[in-house]
Amino acid sequence: MRGRVHDVVWGTVRVVLAVVLLGAAWQLARGAERDRSADLDFPRLEIHDAQGRDTGSLKVCGDRYQEPFCLRAERVAVDEVLLKLNKKGGARYQFEFGRSGGRTLALKLDIDYADQDLVEAAGRNGKATLYWWRDSVRLLEVSAGSEQRMLRTAHYPGREFVLPAAFGAVLAGLGAAFLWSGLWRIVRGGVSRLNWPWQTTVPGVAFTLAGLGGALGAMFAVHSPWTMAWTAGVVGVVSAVGMACWAYRLVRRRLPALERMEPVAPVAERRFLGTVWGPGPWQMLSMGWLRTGPQGLAAVPGPATGTGSFGVRPFPGALRLVRVRPPHRDDPLRLRFGRYRRTDGAEEAQIALIAECEALGGPVPGARVLIGAGSEDLPYVLGALSAATPSPLSVPSAPGQGSQDGQTRRRRQ
Repeated sequence: MRGRVHDVVWGTVRVVLAVVLLGAAWQLARGAERDRSADLDFPRLEIHDAQGRDTGSLKVCGDRYQEPFCLRAERVAVDEVLLKLNKKGGARYQFEFGRSGGRTLALKLDIDYADQDLVEAAGRNGKATLYWWRDSVRLLEVSAGSEQRMLRTAHYPGREFVLPAAFGAVLAGLGAAFLWSGLWRIVRGGVSRLNWPWQTTVPGVAFTLAGLGGALGAMFAVHSPWTMAWTAGVVGVVSAVGMACWAYRLVRRRLPALERMEPVAPVAERRFLGTVWGPGPWQMLSMGWLRTGPQGLAAVPGPATGTGSFGVRPFPGALRLVRVRPPHRDDPLRLRFGRYRRTDGAEEAQIALIAECEALGGPVPGARVLIGAGSEDLPYVLGALSAATPSPLSVPSAPGQGSQDGQTRRRRQ
């Protein structure tokens, strides 16, 4: 029951987090759609002739045109122009404008090579006109002497919806992943590592990559919002198929093969990282290192080689192997999150496995003892357990029992 409550609590936490993420994604999507609609309205600010050709004029707010379908013009003085970055095909400049009432405005623009001479000339004693629309500068008219030129900013014709749309797509993918994981935890639980790929990894990677695909599609969704949906769907399906194949191979082939591993007879001494958990005297064995060999299975203080007995703590009794399994949710933390590096010094960690055993004798007979080790080291633990476990045929009889059995057999004869 305790494990079931644990699943429901953490599953509910994930569902609540998913609702928060999906709600934030919905708000960002609505804001992005409003910004996209406003950006598509920008061509209505241009004046065309009867044949639909652009006359080069703009609808500027005044007596004839009123907001919101007009550009608000603001005449400013160019106080300073600073070169910030040379780029391929142009350069980035920072403009300092003097506005009415003693206010200032800083604006960074990417300028083509053809316009750099005029911009630098305007920085010495020039004037400019800012054209505002939707609370952002869309056009900048710069004049120096008798020459003037119209420059477009990054907001022309307007792509302010891209960032909220992309961020919303990523949040939607994460929210869907948390929702799947939380509902799975509530309905089916999270006991075994066999459930973990389907519960967390496959949906997490698939939905997250789908969100990233939708974020990429936002770059091309000026005229068609369905571009985001198609991009997210294609990326999500491809990643889901790939992750499902990986999970099937892991769950159906790799993990069961590890659980059916064969013991290795303890011929030479071997020391490796390991964890022991159990009641009574077994608690004193969790030192971080184990030793297998002809001397038997024992806990040792470190990886030093040799057959010395300093700090060595032999197991207090024989153990019977019940099964080999991955760590479960209700196992102690040091067994669940233990990392066992390879004995050959490689950086890649081994797969953590647990040998679940039952104490046959000693101070706590019948106790449940867990031994955690890496997938390459656990076969030596199984070999040491097999060597130390007494055979049923070799169990000595109680005093007097053998003579009584012999007398009984003679009487039956």
